[in-house]
Amino acid sequence: MTANRLLIHIGHRNTDAISLQDALFASQNALSSQKIYLPAFTTDNVERFTLGFDPNGDTDHELGEIDPASAPLTSHWDKIRAPQHPSGCETIVVSNQKYFKQLSAQTIDKFEEETSGIAREKSIVAYLRAPDSHFLMLTQQRLHQMREPTIPSRTRIKERIEPLAKAWSGTIMLEVFSDATMKNGNVVDDFVSRHLPNFDLDLLVRPNAARPRPSVEAMALMIDRMHGRLDETIDPISLIQQIIKADQKIPTPTKPKLRDEAAHTLTNWAAPDLAWLNESYGIRFPEIDYRMIDADDVDLSLIHFTDIAQICEVNQDRKDALYQKAKVWAKLPIPMQRLLSRW
Repeated sequence: MTANRLLIHIGHRNTDAISLQDALFASQNALSSQKIYLPAFTTDNVERFTLGFDPNGDTDHELGEIDPASAPLTSHWDKIRAPQHPSGCETIVVSNQKYFKQLSAQTIDKFEEETSGIAREKSIVAYLRAPDSHFLMLTQQRLHQMREPTIPSRTRIKERIEPLAKAWSGTIMLEVFSDATMKNGNVVDDFVSRHLPNFDLDLLVRPNAARPRPSVEAMALMIDRMHGRLDETIDPISLIQQIIKADQKIPTPTKPKLRDEAAHTLTNWAAPDLAWLNESYGIRFPEIDYRMIDADDVDLSLIHFTDIAQICEVNQDRKDALYQKAKVWAKLPIPMQRLLSRW
């Protein structure tokens, strides 16, 4: 298959990659009618490939020379090239939420090679969050997974994009993930309007909204559990599950928002990344006052926080109510917990 254009969205879960993928797949019929091909196997990635290929596969061997059971798996890019896939398509759109993290000096040369010859031109699109909001989203996700919060590198974005820029023969388009800059304030409308401009937004099928993310009070309890400040006789998995469920039932959840001093520290922590993005790509985040950035002004106690109240305002009354409800439910037998979850 030789299309006019290969458009690769190197997604990240912190930039609503799944919401974008859900909308694109729900709109597949409309996309196909406009000669846009969206291969599901590249998003599903059941083979757990890196950037759509097996990094350990040796594609230079003939299958007859090796044990077929250990033969390299067909890369997603070779599957796209296969003749049984839609012919006559003008644009191929590939979206995977792991691609951003998989970019490195070790993988990019193979990525460049694998994606060549599929289309007359190829482009990469990446959406980027400001460092403070990225940190907050990352913290939410890790707490939800019962994992300790982690600290991003000071050059997190540069470490991914710079190797790509050195080897990639196509176009690289970096977009700011911000309500202030995205069309209609969401990544779905923005991606389609910018990168599939001939597609009518009215034809998009929009799946149901994702579940709300944990409130500040839920995050506070998850951190407390990690530091031994909750009842340790309760099974931790049951407790976290019940905190998440109760969080959706108790009214007036506090939406996570960093205190000014925490946001300032995280912005300064990422100063090397911000400078590189501005100098190399002209990328500036609208929420950041670049005149106030000072790479040396970093409060490490806020980055290595042990209490969510250090970085966010917490409604203590709601936190207490949430803990009491979750604690009662988590002590119940599992069948009773499942029954309660239906209410």
